[in-house]
Amino acid sequence: MPRSLRRASKRPRQPSRRQLQPPQVRQQRLQSPVPLQPLNLRMRPLNLRMRPLNLLLEQLTRRLEQVNRRLSHRQAPRFPGVFSPFEVFSRHAREKTSVVRLRHKQSMICCPCSSGFGIDMAPANSFSFPKTRRLTRASEFERVKHDGVTRRGKLLMLNVAPMENSGPWRVGFITSRRVGGAVVRNRVRRHLREIVRQNQHALRGEFWMVLIARSDAANASYQQLEHEWLRLARRASILL
Repeated sequence: MPRSLRRASKRPRQPSRRQLQPPQVRQQRLQSPVPLQPLNLRMRPLNLRMRPLNLLLEQLTRRLEQVNRRLSHRQAPRFPGVFSPFEVFSRHAREKTSVVRLRHKQSMICCPCSSGFGIDMAPANSFSFPKTRRLTRASEFERVKHDGVTRRGKLLMLNVAPMENSGPWRVGFITSRRVGGAVVRNRVRRHLREIVRQNQHALRGEFWMVLIARSDAANASYQQLEHEWLRLARRASILL
């Protein structure tokens, strides 16, 4: 229904209480301050007393931040004979590492080989088995496979390739997935590495060899693997 056709209410609108107040009373109420609560009145003196302390704490905080910022760009002073626990540990680790490196340099002899890099040759009374004695590149394994001879056994296969003017012998290990899972393959590889390390002084020089573990090697003991390797090494004429 349009608003123009609506009938106006017969009852007039009642004025509000604020409209009934005189203008002067309304102006006074607007200009009068709002009364504070009793608790605010009690806390006001305490707030006034705490204001200087808050300002002092802010100044101290800013001063400490400045000092920390300056000290972060400086090195800590070093006093003779005084070290922190971390410095003591670091110093001990450095000294121990330097001693180990010095012993390693004294016990190893670097000699050139035909391949263009040096091979560390341990003295006769050493049972060390450095990484330079191992074959690590795929091209080296392929070279032994094509240029060498193969001796087969029940547990192992031995590939031997003579290398003239190559210095000491080098060896590589192959444990494929036919041997077993990762745990079994790692155990067999550790046994083979230990067998070669213990018998390294009985080997001739100037040859590369590759030891391949067969599937039966997973259930073989250390003594069986060592006996098999010695038998294949005698057949390949690499023992002294």
